[in-house]
Amino acid sequence: MLFFVFVIVAAALLFVPLPMSPTYAGRTIENAGHTPLFLMGTLFVLAVLRHDFRMGGSRLYAYAGLIGVGAGLISEIIQQPLHRDASWEDVFADAVGVVLALALHACFERWSESRRLLRTLMVCIALACIAVYVEPLINMTRAYLYRNGQFPVVAKFDSRMALYWLVSYDVVREIRDGRLEVEFGASKYPGVSFFEPVPDWRAFRTLLVDVENPDAELLNLVVRVHDIGHGDAYADRFNRSFKLAPGERRVLQIGLADIQHAPRNRLMNMAQISDVTLFRVRDVGARHLRLYSIRLQ
Repeated sequence: MLFFVFVIVAAALLFVPLPMSPTYAGRTIENAGHTPLFLMGTLFVLAVLRHDFRMGGSRLYAYAGLIGVGAGLISEIIQQPLHRDASWEDVFADAVGVVLALALHACFERWSESRRLLRTLMVCIALACIAVYVEPLINMTRAYLYRNGQFPVVAKFDSRMALYWLVSYDVVREIRDGRLEVEFGASKYPGVSFFEPVPDWRAFRTLLVDVENPDAELLNLVVRVHDIGHGDAYADRFNRSFKLAPGERRVLQIGLADIQHAPRNRLMNMAQISDVTLFRVRDVGARHLRLYSIRLQ
């Protein structure tokens, strides 16, 4: 009975949108639900196969593992036409939950003395699965501590932790010698976005962007800023173009009052800034950018 209740609840999660915020923390916590869900589901499957179908030994674990991993794969396939966030990453998280359940169940089997080594192996597998599960949560915590600790610096590149807050659009980028080296692709608007900064900018007056054009051609660069309430319209955000001469390094200064008044039909919410993007316009001119920092003053 409990197994069928579990199946109904798990299936409902495929159709009911979860009330998670579209933040790094929200996505990480939502993804973290896959492993314990399939851990519990596989334990139910093991109990049903053992007590109702009288399975035991390696056959029990093989069938439970196949059912668990298969259910994870099918759940992701079902989510695609439902426009949910299906991914191979979720399938992997499901499989981790399945393997963890099998290992934990095996740890409590009645092993003979001669099979003590096998029990030790199961303990090691369970610990490895737990480590895989908690790693994204630890990384998320470290990333938020890093982000909050450097504010009012929005972005700097003294640590690879900065990459947790960076989204690329047709660029090749790497941190080198305390700066971000960016190579633009051939698409219309290649660039980099720094999403989910500390959102409350009301105590500051100026956004400073320290950039350099290392090429021998002119760089057409646009700085874009928007808040959580941003729509898709170009006129509902801040956009400003800058031209960097060949070899020029400059600190771009943008008044936050200009950013606040940039949307055509409203004031930008300076307590909920959600994104700062740098992108190149027109597939001509310089193809590289060096970004040293983005900070508030």
